[in-house]
Amino acid sequence: MSLSPNFEAIHAKPVVLAPTQTLELWIIGCGGTGSFLVQLLCRVALALTAQGRTTQLVLVDPDRVEAKNVTRQCFCEAEIGLNKAQTLALRYSAAFGVAIDAIAEPFRPSMLLESRYETLQILCGCVDNAAARQSIAEAIEAPRYHRLASPWWIDGGNSQHHGQVLVGNCRSTDSKDYVIDTVCRALPMPSVQAPDLLVPRPEEQGPDSSGLSCAELALANAQSLLVNPQVATLMGRYVVDLLNNTLTTFATHFDQQTGTMVSQYTTKASIAAALSRYAPS
Repeated sequence: MSLSPNFEAIHAKPVVLAPTQTLELWIIGCGGTGSFLVQLLCRVALALTAQGRTTQLVLVDPDRVEAKNVTRQCFCEAEIGLNKAQTLALRYSAAFGVAIDAIAEPFRPSMLLESRYETLQILCGCVDNAAARQSIAEAIEAPRYHRLASPWWIDGGNSQHHGQVLVGNCRSTDSKDYVIDTVCRALPMPSVQAPDLLVPRPEEQGPDSSGLSCAELALANAQSLLVNPQVATLMGRYVVDLLNNTLTTFATHFDQQTGTMVSQYTTKASIAAALSRYAPS
């Protein structure tokens, strides 16, 4: 992704969601990025509740806090050995008084089916491997005849000094399916924008084909101490803009070493460019 300036912002159209009073904010993966995102979304939930909108946070992560997590993730020594989702839910529900569910299991698409018809679901993917992202992609791709609107997927990822946030709700690879007039109602989901998200990296393939743990992945891919909080902040901003019907970007990339950040805007040209790899040759 080029970090040269993009001047399409003046032509971007805002994403407008179907009106709903019931929201679910899912954080899938409560490690390096997800653990920092929880506090931000608690504040979002407080603001939404003050507006009369019923808001539920759902944290999903099967892993426990390890000693090596304390430096780079939002945990302390007293929480070592506890499940990540459960300890974050306990900490922040007590601090903010917001409703937080914790699921100490890997995410499954079927988890979304228990919500009411009119509930808008925003899935914040903070996972670090292809298999977990595949599960989120399947949840977005599933038929939604029982729902008012399809879920939205906001995906955050990073390397040592670089990070990106992608957002979308549609699996189509045909630019004609993304109609933009005065507003925008659909965007290509993260795995359509960046198919490599669903391709396992070599270090994810362990000797037993089960892959490496999150802690081992962190060691295999050295990461800056501050890259995850920046990804979390960007994801929080995407959530706020999406809910306020003011979102005009669908991808943001940053590089901490150069101090550069660029976004792709919600224009026909930018969406067509994001889908250009699928165009017939």
